[in-house]
Amino acid sequence: MSRAYRIKVSESLSKVIRADDHVSTQLEMLEILPCDQMSDLLAEELVKQGFEREGDKVVRREGDVTIEVDLASGTVSVRAESSDEVNVKGEKSGHGYDDVGPSQSRQKNKLKEELKKELEGKVDQKAEQLQQKITDQLEKQLKNLRAELDKAVNRATAEALKQKAAKIGQIKEMTEDPESGSLTIVVEV
Repeated sequence: MSRAYRIKVSESLSKVIRADDHVSTQLEMLEILPCDQMSDLLAEELVKQGFEREGDKVVRREGDVTIEVDLASGTVSVRAESSDEVNVKGEKSGHGYDDVGPSQSRQKNKLKEELKKELEGKVDQKAEQLQQKITDQLEKQLKNLRAELDKAVNRATAEALKQKAAKIGQIKEMTEDPESGSLTIVVEV
């Protein structure tokens, strides 16, 4: 006569999960003045918008999102990164017989392995959720960033045109519309 036994296992799993996403684009700047002067003008405009100058780059950090503009090449990189510690727990139970089938310790190990796979699946699911959150943050940031960068480029270009016009001759008249970005300069040579 065989006796049945019940096996119950519990496991917990703690992991640090990380997620990141990034995108890069190129700013289009006219070379009205030499590159280093154009870079300086652009840097001044971006610093006014909350960026910090770090050598040949300007950087702004907003929560998990970092925006970096390489002034020499005009490359804009936007990166979102985050990490989170995940703790998951679970229990699993099964039964066996003392005279047939796997031994009690083998049955217990099998249940533990199944439970570990389930917990790993839960961690993977949380990692996917974190990745989606980061991607959503990045997309939200990109919506406003393009217009902001275009304004900075336009203001830097306008300042470069003013400096170039002053080098060419006497500025007689200058009309500027900040809303549309139009600039009219009359120069007497």
